Amino acid sequence: MGDCYHRHEERIGRVFGLYGRFLERHPVKVLAVAISVNCLLGLGMLRLETESGSEKLYTPENSQASKDRDYLKNVFPRNSDFYSHKESSDFAEVLILTKDRGNMLTSAFLDDVMSVDNYVRNSISINNIKFANVCAKQNGSCVVSGDIFLSNDFKQMMLVNNITYPIFKETSISSLLASASFSSGLLTYAMGLKLTYYLSGANSKEWEKAFVKSISGAVVNVSELAPSYSSALDDELENNIGGDVLFFALTLTLMMTYASIATSRMNCNFIADRSLLGQAGVLAAALSIVSSFGLLSLIGVKYISIVSVMPFLIIGIGIDDVFILMSGIADAETIENSSVSDRIYFMMKTSGIAITITSITDFLAFLIGASSVFLSVRNFCIYTGVAVLFCYINQITVFSACIVINEKRIKGNRHCLVCCIRTKDKESLRKEGKKGCSLYACAGYPPKERDDVDSPLERYPKRLIQKLLSYLVLKIFILLIFLIYFGFSVYGAVHLQQGLSLPNLVTEDSFFFKYSTWIEKYFTTEIAMSFNVKTTQTYSSSWTQGVLTSVLTTAKQDEDIDHAFELNWLSAFKQSGLYANTSESAFIAALQTFLTNVPLYASDVVINSAGTSITASRFYLKTNNLKSSYDQGKMMLRMREVTANSAIPMIVYSDPFIFFEQYVEILPSTLQTVGIAIAVIIFVTIVFMPHPTLIVIVGVTLFTILLGVFGFMYFWDISLSSITMIHLVMTVGFSVDFSAHICHAYLAVDADDRATKVDLALDRSGGPIFNAAFSTLVGVSILGFANSYIFKTFGQMMFLVIFFGLVHSVLLIPVVLSFIGPLKRKKDEKDDGKKSIANSQSPKSTSVIPL
Repeated sequence: MGDCYHRHEERIGRVFGLYGRFLERHPVKVLAVAISVNCLLGLGMLRLETESGSEKLYTPENSQASKDRDYLKNVFPRNSDFYSHKESSDFAEVLILTKDRGNMLTSAFLDDVMSVDNYVRNSISINNIKFANVCAKQNGSCVVSGDIFLSNDFKQMMLVNNITYPIFKETSISSLLASASFSSGLLTYAMGLKLTYYLSGANSKEWEKAFVKSISGAVVNVSELAPSYSSALDDELENNIGGDVLFFALTLTLMMTYASIATSRMNCNFIADRSLLGQAGVLAAALSIVSSFGLLSLIGVKYISIVSVMPFLIIGIGIDDVFILMSGIADAETIENSSVSDRIYFMMKTSGIAITITSITDFLAFLIGASSVFLSVRNFCIYTGVAVLFCYINQITVFSACIVINEKRIKGNRHCLVCCIRTKDKESLRKEGKKGCSLYACAGYPPKERDDVDSPLERYPKRLIQKLLSYLVLKIFILLIFLIYFGFSVYGAVHLQQGLSLPNLVTEDSFFFKYSTWIEKYFTTEIAMSFNVKTTQTYSSSWTQGVLTSVLTTAKQDEDIDHAFELNWLSAFKQSGLYANTSESAFIAALQTFLTNVPLYASDVVINSAGTSITASRFYLKTNNLKSSYDQGKMMLRMREVTANSAIPMIVYSDPFIFFEQYVEILPSTLQTVGIAIAVIIFVTIVFMPHPTLIVIVGVTLFTILLGVFGFMYFWDISLSSITMIHLVMTVGFSVDFSAHICHAYLAVDADDRATKVDLALDRSGGPIFNAAFSTLVGVSILGFANSYIFKTFGQMMFLVIFFGLVHSVLLIPVVLSFIGPLKRKKDEKDDGKKSIANSQSPKSTSVIPL
């Protein structure tokens, strides 16, 4: 197996090495072409188009609910009168609660409610357009949900403590009151109420925004207000993300600073210093962001707000590649004893393969995610996947060309900052009479060994880990810690919640935060749904009526359905004096008269143009209080099962079902996407690292890291949603990066026992892994100060996957390898491998893949 691996590795490495020799001959040309291509592609950003809207972005495309909605819009006519349970519209809403959270059943509170309503109707305007000009109407009057509380009947009944609950004057008030309580069917307490002003017309969007800005002007004495409007969540999400773009600039600055520190020896060696090279690597990654945005804008892939987190990812990936490539050049033969061509050959043959493995796994993870049914996930993965690809290309062109130029500078003993100046070591300069600044700001010498270029951040972390792993008791302790970690991860994953908490999506200073917090804490969530008959039926038939009654009765037997509420045109018709069922034609003729007299049901029945048959009809039920998104999704599925079992073709629909589809689809979609990505990543690992033991270790590590991310989402109060699904797809690629590096290094080094191989592997890959992880953690730490939920959760999940990946790669995997790691074949069987390494002219002949 080892012989097969090395022959396979040699073939792949030779291709990369030959490219390295080409790069050494033409570094400036490659650099100029690569930068030019990036900049030209970046011009495509002039055609950047955006996509927004929570429904479009965060609900599944072509879901059953969206198909049902389109079907029902074509079947049922739009009534000239607006009914909120039948159709959606723009709206402005205000929650009114008592200041002391006491009982609202007082005259003072109702006076406040009247004051707010009067202010909304008469004082809020945009371009002289008031509520009456933009309101949705019913029977010629503006529709306001909650106007029952403005009536004299309510005030009079309140004064005599005779307000019936949950139905008052044929109006359901349970969903309109905050923290209501009742006794013997009478309302005894409520903290406040909700008024919803339904809008219609071209100016409704402008008016509803003016509503939120102006509502604070309403005079209230014993209450406080929390306003909102129909598109408030979408607008607030866009505002939050737009305000957080500054964090990308801060992250870029932090990472460039860290890259400079981590790549600088800090010993005033101005020939061997590599700090500018580290910055060049970060800028190469930044160029890939520009080119990917440009290309995708050019071909019409729309930008969505969540793509704003992509630059953080790409800079992190780029930093990882930078440290790996710089580690490779540091492991090559010293520049005094070899040519620049040989050193670049060695770097590309070794580290080039390492960054190829991680780049391919990251790219494929996002490629799999691009097949998601969620537009937000798909577009994010397209943008990020293309950026990962461009980042890899830039690292082996732009940054590698910079490494070549830097190597030639070192070969010529030129100053790291002023390349036109040739300099010498301090002793030589002293002999020439140099002193002061000339001595301490110009002296330098070409590196003679790796320690001459390794910074303290590269040397000391790996040495500490090597020391820890030299004790058996500490190895056992590490395994015990990981068993505890595994237990917590399983517990968290099992209890992970699904759905989005609206207050979490916005900042605490947003008006929507207060509104959504009150909605979740004080008000019930009751969903009205329609049960729709799809085909022509004989409604005068007792069989048809029996089937319909059975369906509605079965639905109302569900624990989440309000058995006391039903809007049923058929029952109302039968109870009227107009009902006739001697024949279908008589039934329809009488029904038409009934519908004219009772417009509430007019749009619930579709009669053909000839007036001879009923082609469709609908009935309404509503749920009890359903707060949990999990319960909402399950309720929707149960109601669909009820209609699916009906002898008459029926569908059940409600506007919120569009969003409930996310709760139903998100878990299987996430597991499918992550599962396929894992399988593809393991396949890539097999291609580049075909050793069964190491493949199993990488696969198990990938699983435990992802399990940890799922589990600790629960402990950090992060729910599974279409937003966090994006982050989970991202974590798949990152989960394998560090573990692949350490396993690759273990196979590459040569030693007769496992402990020595582990020690050498950490020496080769420990520094780059630590610096890549720590630089990314420093960058995402900035997101802890972000306002946007998208940015915050991204930062939290990036922290989890990078931290877990780091501790797995430098602690758990080395411990496991020290016990069961594969050993190489005996030395007398290594002739072919030695010959191939000799051809590379590298003195580090014990290493094939120095990381």
